[in-house]
Amino acid sequence: MDFYSFVNKENKKVNAVRRMNIFMFVLLAFLALVITKLVSVQILESEKYRLIAKKQSQSREIITPQRGIIYDRNMNPFVSNVFRVSVIADPYKIKNPDSVSTLLAGVFGRNRFDYYDKLVDKNNSAFYLERKVSVADLKGLDTLRIEGLNVFKESARFYNDCQTASQIVGFTDLDNRGVSGIELASNKELTGKEGYMIARKDGRGVKRPDMNYIQKEPESGANVILTIDKNIQKIAEEELAAGIKYFNASKGKAVVVNVKTGEVLGMCTYPTFDPNNIRKEDTVGMKNAVIYDIYEPGSTFKIVTASAILEEKIDSPESVINTENGDYKVYGMDIIDSYPASSLTFQQVIERSSNIGVAKLAQKLGAERFFKYARDYGFGIYTGIELNGENKGYLKRPIDFTPGSLEFMGIGYQVAVNVLQLTMAYASIANNGLLMKPYIIKKELSPDGTVLMENMPSPVRQVISQETAKKLNQMFIGVVERGTGTDAKMSGMTVAGKTGTTQRLVEGEYSSSSHISSFVGYFPADNPEIIITVVVDDPKNGYYGGKVAAPIFRKIAERIIDYTGSAGNLTNEYMYTRTETNTPNDKQSAGEKNQMIPNLKDMRLKDALEILNEKNIPYEVSENTIIKDEKGVIVSVVNQEPAPGEKIDNGRKVKLYVKNSKNDNGDYKIVPDVRRMSLRKSINKLVTEGFTVDINGSGEVIDIFPKPGTKINPKSKIILFCKNENK
Repeated sequence: MDFYSFVNKENKKVNAVRRMNIFMFVLLAFLALVITKLVSVQILESEKYRLIAKKQSQSREIITPQRGIIYDRNMNPFVSNVFRVSVIADPYKIKNPDSVSTLLAGVFGRNRFDYYDKLVDKNNSAFYLERKVSVADLKGLDTLRIEGLNVFKESARFYNDCQTASQIVGFTDLDNRGVSGIELASNKELTGKEGYMIARKDGRGVKRPDMNYIQKEPESGANVILTIDKNIQKIAEEELAAGIKYFNASKGKAVVVNVKTGEVLGMCTYPTFDPNNIRKEDTVGMKNAVIYDIYEPGSTFKIVTASAILEEKIDSPESVINTENGDYKVYGMDIIDSYPASSLTFQQVIERSSNIGVAKLAQKLGAERFFKYARDYGFGIYTGIELNGENKGYLKRPIDFTPGSLEFMGIGYQVAVNVLQLTMAYASIANNGLLMKPYIIKKELSPDGTVLMENMPSPVRQVISQETAKKLNQMFIGVVERGTGTDAKMSGMTVAGKTGTTQRLVEGEYSSSSHISSFVGYFPADNPEIIITVVVDDPKNGYYGGKVAAPIFRKIAERIIDYTGSAGNLTNEYMYTRTETNTPNDKQSAGEKNQMIPNLKDMRLKDALEILNEKNIPYEVSENTIIKDEKGVIVSVVNQEPAPGEKIDNGRKVKLYVKNSKNDNGDYKIVPDVRRMSLRKSINKLVTEGFTVDINGSGEVIDIFPKPGTKINPKSKIILFCKNENK
């Protein structure tokens, strides 16, 4: 027994040593592998893993630029940039959806179940509960630390005048991208260029700026100055809306243009919409029907035949035309006159808007020449206005004419135009036969006021001679004085114009109970400056253009004259001129009384003086100030007398109070320390001190850039880095 016991002990010792050796071998092999991996990571592939670490801890944060502002010609802003509240929720991380729903309902004024049903659905990934909502009081929501809920502010557009010029200005989507109007047409210029910074996550996952990298500052968008005058725009909108309601019409359009330059001073459509409160039923009112809608113009298209007949010297205004007692058949189709007569002079044909007379003149003219003049006036081609969505209309080529096409096109059927095309055609008559290109963008300015682009009046072509234009002008004066357009006549003002009444197509047939009423007129007729076109769709209380559209024209024109002070000075008021802005203008003509003072506050003095000189308003600048911009100095207007919107009496000067708004040689501000403050308090403090703010995250501010104590220029941007519970 002892022998066997001894042998077993020896075996146990051998096994223990063997196991120990195996364990040591495995351990050494493992250590060798670890060392090999460390050598690979730390030395051989160090650059690779350094990049991986950077990707995990660093991120490239986009800094959104400030969107440019859209102004009218007098620098009154149509839009503002504001902050709106957005809320992102991650249902998987929200522990108490019931209390969170109640909290959100109290802040945003909605039913709590609207939120609760979404928050309890754990299958949903993070999504927007609210996007760019205007809330006066967040009730501390932005300072609460709720896991799974991220509350932050985003830049959004606010349209200062609601419906005013909404179809021109347009609107943006939730990502601040232009959807329509100037917001879309000039989206690239308004948007600016994004900046970026490199941020690093700390151990808690909170992002902080990585000071080892230089950030790229965003470039704010350009400001767009329109040719629109906000007051004229409001006048046109108000009178058009009143006329549509009075005549019980379905919709209407109006446009006001400077005859000599092609500048659009007002352009509107009814119904319209409010871009601050867009509803589903607003779809019709969103489009700019002045350039989008096309229609058969009726008698207003007689301008083509009349001018071509005179230019080609086929007939004179005194020529007599057989008007068939008001009933004339062309290829089996009737052409009827509203005011029957056996014969009329060419002048009377235009004054009474005789369809038969113009149809016979069109026959004398012929298809080729008719088409040539129609095309020269710009029908069937784009006007080139800087807005999206223009419809070029429809103009048949002679090869496509069918029997009767020439006669019916001569009186405004079988052809389609937009209102701006028609307006510019008549403007060429008022401008001695010279067709101008319409434009609505006056200039683009960089954020510091540098002119990036400036439009100038652009002649397109001489459509007819000055002699022919003067003869047509006399004909159109006759239309208003004793013809179909007498309701457009104004006291003390000679008006020239043309009426139009068109039967509308209803279910494929021309209806005798549905019409389009129109009037195109300009004034003063002896030296035309302003042209206005009014088109009314389907009026129920009357339908002749001279009885529906002409009165609306007259009311718009009378209010424009009252606003500008005198019709005799409209050219000085709106002509596109270059002026020296450092020379005060102490002259004011007797006609320019009671002019409305534009808003000049916060403008560069240079731009303010340009506006005052353009409007021929005398001014003086506060003493002991630099009037002319110098390097490193921008002089801006801080106050004015009289206040914006007031009317100034003849001879009274506008006084401007100015200051150096920027001085790179020493006018610095010190960045305050707002760390460990609530986001709301820090924003209030920074904005009060004149800085602009960009926000990353929500809740308490944990870091800022530039650092506290840094000297920076006024109005510089400060980036706030906040705790973000979602990280």
